[in-house]
Amino acid sequence: MQAAPAASGIVTTPADNAMLSAAPETFTATFPHAMTLTSLKLTGPATEVVDVEIAAASAPQTTVSAPLPTLAPGSYSAAWTAKGADGHEMNGAVRFMVH
Repeated sequence: MQAAPAASGIVTTPADNAMLSAAPETFTATFPHAMTLTSLKLTGPATEVVDVEIAAASAPQTTVSAPLPTLAPGSYSAAWTAKGADGHEMNGAVRFMVH
């Protein structure tokens, strides 16, 4: 499930407020210009925060992905940070539910 771009032009999969019947295997963000995904922290049903390993090979490019750990049913939040070639940073978060 993918949502329309936010005002900033960033599209993520899973989309913010997505209700998923199956757990996603990756987190993907598409930016309006080349960005490097520098961090991804996943908070789940037990409220623990998991640092998702970011592969350097995924950047810099317009669409970046990171593999997610196996997710049990529940509510999740994925907070991300990305950096542009000129050094500017962007931060965001998406919330999604796995049934």
